[in-house]
Amino acid sequence: MSHRHHITNESAIFSLWLNWTMAVGSLALPEFAGLMLPKTWIPFVIFGLIILLTLYRRSSITASDSTSCDLIQMICQRALGVSAIIMLVIAVAYARGFIEIFYPEEVLNLHIPYLTILILGPSASVMCMVAMFKGHNSDVCRRCIIKHGNASERGFLGKIFLQESRYQVRLLFVLSTALSVAGWLYYWYLYVNVNLNLTDLFVFNWVPVIFYALSIIYLGMRYFTLWGYYYNHIELNPRNNTATTTIRYLILCGDDIFLNRNDDGFSDIPDENKYDTPAGMCLPFRNRLDLSEADHVFNDISGLSDSDYSMRFMYKSSDVSGLSNIYHYICCVKDRTVLDGATLTGRWFTLSQLQRLLYNHDLSPMLATEIHRLYTVTMAWKTYSSDGRRLYKIKNYRPSFRLNGICDWDVDFNNPQWLEVARFNEDKPFFRLRRLLQHGRGHSDRLIES
Repeated sequence: MSHRHHITNESAIFSLWLNWTMAVGSLALPEFAGLMLPKTWIPFVIFGLIILLTLYRRSSITASDSTSCDLIQMICQRALGVSAIIMLVIAVAYARGFIEIFYPEEVLNLHIPYLTILILGPSASVMCMVAMFKGHNSDVCRRCIIKHGNASERGFLGKIFLQESRYQVRLLFVLSTALSVAGWLYYWYLYVNVNLNLTDLFVFNWVPVIFYALSIIYLGMRYFTLWGYYYNHIELNPRNNTATTTIRYLILCGDDIFLNRNDDGFSDIPDENKYDTPAGMCLPFRNRLDLSEADHVFNDISGLSDSDYSMRFMYKSSDVSGLSNIYHYICCVKDRTVLDGATLTGRWFTLSQLQRLLYNHDLSPMLATEIHRLYTVTMAWKTYSSDGRRLYKIKNYRPSFRLNGICDWDVDFNNPQWLEVARFNEDKPFFRLRRLLQHGRGHSDRLIES
């Protein structure tokens, strides 16, 4: 079992390099094809690359599930699509003579309607800027979070994916912007629109190919080093770890929550002086945990009896490697004084105090993730039906957020559908059109999988 998980983690790290190679290689190939093919053929080459990249993304998602991050592939896919459309528009404008409205005929060259890097480079830069601006709110990241959980829930490799996806986007932005600026400066000041001499071919074709290739080599070295660090550190390497299951309990009373500092009790990140739940325990790994067993564990660590509280399951999360999982529970005590004689230490916080702790980053990453899920699912359940339609006939109406009575609510916090409803609902623009397209995409995906 350990060996299998170790191979999974190793392949997960190198999947970051493979995804970069496929994505950035798809940006380099049109430049290389431009050395041999007429410019009017390049858009069709790009459409072919988009299809291949789409098939690769779907196969990698199916094969490796959560052990892959395809953000950079999505960016390159969109950059290729935008570039191909721009190239086709320019080609049609040349063929129909529309271009002569903007440029005198004597400065045009019908054999060279455009130069690939001057379109592809800026398109990639813009797509990177959009991804950096959206952050976690990009479609790829939101779907990944809904399906696999937040980075803090997915262990070491989850944090690596978060770190490296941001790094790859920044690297591609810098690389594409530099190539775009260099290409356009050469075009405006040194290029003569008569033909492509050896210097022109070097600047417009070979330079992008060379730099994209160097980035592949550079990231290969980076991820080999990262894998070596991961492989040789005992605390991160699954060869030296036993599979574990962690149980965490959020203790609530009405709208108040019971917390303590990490150095005083249970913590998901040792030596960080942040607030966290004081109730939790690590157990040998198990794929299933009954509520009765979770209840028994809570009795042991808190010293409370069953009559002092009610408990409900919230959700389950797993790390990327599959070596560990976490069961999240909610305990609603009947009275705050119940904890006065308990073995747990800490103090009560109101919702407004909890909000300030969250905004000031004073909560542990795991607790912040739990609170975010609690709030997101609660507000989605209170506002919309399970298919995203409003429960109230008031656009953008938001009911108040309360925790009182949460242990009796008829909502499944473990159901990712409510996270999807929070992202995609009737208050979002073009809800009906996007819902129709989403259903069509889901139907095609099911046909492919079958």
